[in-house]
Amino acid sequence: MAINTVTYDHPDPSIGVVLQSPSLSYAPGTANIDFVIFPPRWLTSENTFRPPWFHRNVMSEFMGLLYGGYDAKQGFEPGCSSIHNKLSPHGPDRATAVGSSNDGQPERYHGTLAFMWESDEAWIPTEQALGVLKDDTYIDCWVGDGSDEQWGRFDPTRRPVHPDRLAFDPNQV
Repeated sequence: MAINTVTYDHPDPSIGVVLQSPSLSYAPGTANIDFVIFPPRWLTSENTFRPPWFHRNVMSEFMGLLYGGYDAKQGFEPGCSSIHNKLSPHGPDRATAVGSSNDGQPERYHGTLAFMWESDEAWIPTEQALGVLKDDTYIDCWVGDGSDEQWGRFDPTRRPVHPDRLAFDPNQV
């Protein structure tokens, strides 16, 4: 069976869930943990932006690439991983977004396998993980150089949600 977007927009990662531990938390649609894979697949949406859009999630994501390529960030190679905790803005880097186009032709992602763990809890990396093998310039991938209107105004450090309104303290995660 194939499940994917068939008209427009990027397919929701939940279609790739292969293992789930349901949550008893306050938020419907969340889980203690989901294990998601992104196997070879067709992207068939029309007149739309195919990579994942810039977004925030109600669940925390730990994503990794086992082999092949990744469509949303240049330089994200096999063995790389990333963490985006709840409500952390993230999405394709500027180069991917500016270079993405949809000529209406289906696109086959093959020779690639990525995975993601999603949880309604925050991921808390160890000091070792925070101290080595990290990309200190990660946030810079979204900063525009002013050459185009969309990216020239984008500020990835903007925090539109006041911390007092969050269900958790972002300084403690």
